[in-house]
Amino acid sequence: MLKEDFGFNIIEIEKILEIETGKDFYTLLSTYGIKEVGKMERRIVDRFEKSCDKIIVGCGAAVGYSNQGFLLIYLKIPRERFYEKIKKYIKREAAEKHYVEFHKYYSNHSQLVISTEHKMKFEISRIIADFIKKTFTYGQNT
Repeated sequence: MLKEDFGFNIIEIEKILEIETGKDFYTLLSTYGIKEVGKMERRIVDRFEKSCDKIIVGCGAAVGYSNQGFLLIYLKIPRERFYEKIKKYIKREAAEKHYVEFHKYYSNHSQLVISTEHKMKFEISRIIADFIKKTFTYGQNT
């Protein structure tokens, strides 16, 4: 929606991972685990950060990441919804630990936190688009 409805150029880290590894994101999670997939995501962020003014990152790629040269937006989902999305791929204990870790990190380090509960995707996209437009000079890479 950010691309189609609001005109932003979007880098989808999960899609890049899928292309580069030949495996879908959830297969990567179940094969390598959350920590290793996070490292893979960080390598992609490192590559694109050199040529992009803004990157929107997901799923934990930024947790513990020392470089803050990118925009960090936290789409906060309820713990149970998070678990439902990944329970087939990792054990609940690992999911709980990851959720607590990234929730704490993203809550404290994000420039924008959006609770996704009771919001439609378009509304979330509108909030992000408005924030980006207010925060960055028009015409920068997005």
